[in-house]
Amino acid sequence: MTSNAELFRFLQKLVNDMYEDLELPGFPNIVARLQQTLADEKSSARDIVRLVSSDAALSARLLQLANSAAFKPGDRAISDLKAAVTVLGFSLVRGTATSFAMRQMEQQEWLLPLKPQLHQIWQQSTGVAAICYVGARHISGMRPDEALAAGLFHQLGTLYVLTRAHREGIAMGDADEWNATIADWTPTIARAILENWRVPEHLANAVENQNALGREDPGELSLLARLLAAAKLYQQMQNPRADQAALQALLAEVKFGTQPFMTTMQSTRDEIEKVRRVIGE
Repeated sequence: MTSNAELFRFLQKLVNDMYEDLELPGFPNIVARLQQTLADEKSSARDIVRLVSSDAALSARLLQLANSAAFKPGDRAISDLKAAVTVLGFSLVRGTATSFAMRQMEQQEWLLPLKPQLHQIWQQSTGVAAICYVGARHISGMRPDEALAAGLFHQLGTLYVLTRAHREGIAMGDADEWNATIADWTPTIARAILENWRVPEHLANAVENQNALGREDPGELSLLARLLAAAKLYQQMQNPRADQAALQALLAEVKFGTQPFMTTMQSTRDEIEKVRRVIGE
């Protein structure tokens, strides 16, 4: 098992090197290329379609999502990729591609020892993304597609540390201790990845501030950062081992306008579950 000192040195090295080497080990090449293409202001829906169409599984996933009741604006079936990309929008395509990549990584032979952890990251990401998406639909001034993307992006730092550690022979040891040790590092790493992909600043900022509740006044955070941080805590409440009283106390302070966050959550449980099922397939 890796000592805390060894893990600390490894994390320091990652942070020092991350602006030079931010390749996510095991991340499908098609998804990395798609993120770069989406970041190019000159890219059109046609450019995205040309790239996505080279991967049948990703194409099918985008069409499936565009035709789901959660995201399709009308009753007409969407049968071509260009229409799917247009309906979903670039932010949702970004997030969907990231979620797709996480599922693909679970199937890679060299990452099979990490399959339980990778599956947990994917479940956490899709759970938080569903909460963010539904929450944004009920909060004035927010874009649900960006909120969903923030939820799907927020575990990128954890994914990066986990796969890099495995590739370099850093043993995890106790899962709870490992997660506690890397928790303060992963939001900064996630932001660096998003900056490398040239994701909009406000989205990268929200991901970096995913743990800000309890450290900062919720009112000082941007709407997107506040929603992501609250959604992450609300997702943690679904774990029976979590400190429910502490989480309740933190979330009780979160409001959007005059509406308490927890009131919104209580009235949208079924809606959140429907979205979670769609993006978690």
